[in-house]
Amino acid sequence: MNSAELLGLLLPPVSYDPNGLRIKTELSAEGIQLDKVKEHAQLVLGAITPFYAGNLLSDWERLLAILPPNESTYQQRLERVIAKLAETGGLNVPYFTRLAASLGYTITINEPQPFRAGQGRAGDRIYSPDIIHVWEVNIFGSSTPVYRFRAGISRAGERLTSFGDAIIETIFNDLKPAHTYVVFKYFEDIQ
Repeated sequence: MNSAELLGLLLPPVSYDPNGLRIKTELSAEGIQLDKVKEHAQLVLGAITPFYAGNLLSDWERLLAILPPNESTYQQRLERVIAKLAETGGLNVPYFTRLAASLGYTITINEPQPFRAGQGRAGDRIYSPDIIHVWEVNIFGSSTPVYRFRAGISRAGERLTSFGDAIIETIFNDLKPAHTYVVFKYFEDIQ
């Protein structure tokens, strides 16, 4: 039963005839608007969780201070929102390793050190003193993910297939200390 019929049933039975020409037109117009409100209310209800947010995913991104790249697919954006909600905080190597594991990545982190007298040996790489602000994230066992267009998850206008691993790189760049620089290296086999 649509809203126009329900509104007709609310009329006093003796005073108004719901089948009258003018009243029927008015009930139809108001019923259409109520049906639209009901439909939009379902969309808002789905946005309580990011899994069913649909077009309201941008509100989740705004609340979590996520700025997705322009070429991001809906799936990539949804993964970033879920990862951001799962963050617990931390700035040490074990924290970033656990975060990557929760996203499905096997990583190691190297912190290159400058050559120092008394510590360095012949054959060691000589870095500048500023290398202490750089850390390397080695990602093992997964080739760069492929995002394919899927009905129900993807949106109109997105590419049918997109390649890239913006998820882990963006999350790490968002969480890293501001004075540091992260270098990402990808390896196909697990160490």
